[in-house]
Amino acid sequence: MTPMPPGESAQQDLAQYRAALKGMALPQFAGRDSRPFVVAFEGANGAGKSTLCRSLAGALGVPSCLGTDAAWFSEPFKARMIRDAEWYASAMFFLSGCFEQMRLLRGLAAPVVIMDRCLWSTLAVHAAESVARLEKLLCMLRPIAIEVQAPDLTIVLDASFATCQSRIARKAGAARALDELTAQPAFHAREQEFYRWLAKENSTLLFLDVDQAAPGHVAARALELIRQKIPC
Repeated sequence: MTPMPPGESAQQDLAQYRAALKGMALPQFAGRDSRPFVVAFEGANGAGKSTLCRSLAGALGVPSCLGTDAAWFSEPFKARMIRDAEWYASAMFFLSGCFEQMRLLRGLAAPVVIMDRCLWSTLAVHAAESVARLEKLLCMLRPIAIEVQAPDLTIVLDASFATCQSRIARKAGAARALDELTAQPAFHAREQEFYRWLAKENSTLLFLDVDQAAPGHVAARALELIRQKIPC
């Protein structure tokens, strides 16, 4: 049998992954009826989320935070949970941190909070590893989803693998080492497919093309999206 060309094989694998996602259904999460309006930024490692969050928080004069409560990021525990823990332990650890962060934001006086990642990141990472993982996590979340608050608006930074790699290469130390754990083209492609599936399941998710775009242009477009969605 003639071997399938690598590019064709990758496209076939991605098509199978996309088809498997269609069989998944996102649980119904709790609605939010309290301030602040939470805007979360998602996307692959190296897409520019942290830089953009800092810029937007400054431009809007509002707080920014990580999607997971800071108490969950003590070193070297963070590295252990990302790199060494069993996948389900890691997933539950970071999801619990996301749930706690949303609880802490309830009733905050600020009208808007900019959030760097949220619970979608945990699902995205494990979904990119395998649809079977995603299915198990969705089954776990389904009984409690009605008690879990998700962000009011999620903006996914859409960047190519090459762009993300160039930005990761500019990082140093542990930040770069952890980002490089998932720096493979196939993983990146599946992660992007997950967010496209999520957008079909969740009407509060939007995409922002940041591939090769200047930071000022990205920030201006993000501000425009946020201002269109903030309640009057």
